[in-house]
Amino acid sequence: MVYMDDKEFSRLLSICRIHLRESERAAIKRDVDEVLEYFNSLESVDTNGVIEAYHPVAVGEKLREDAPSEFPDIGIILKNAKTYRFYVVGPNI
Repeated sequence: MVYMDDKEFSRLLSICRIHLRESERAAIKRDVDEVLEYFNSLESVDTNGVIEAYHPVAVGEKLREDAPSEFPDIGIILKNAKTYRFYVVGPNI
């Protein structure tokens, strides 16, 4: 079954800025149709009574205690950093 006609497929390739040879084009179009066929088959699954899972894996909070502390020797930190008057110089953006 064809889910995407040639005009739609050409537009998709244009939007994605993909340039393919004709042999590649036919193979990729076939793959896209297979993916769309798979999603079409998913639409036929009965999901009545199923609770949506926004986060399928439960993740607990694993936060460390945030407590300030003094660093014994700031020279160690600044030793390999590019600095100007004890300010760390970052890259130009």
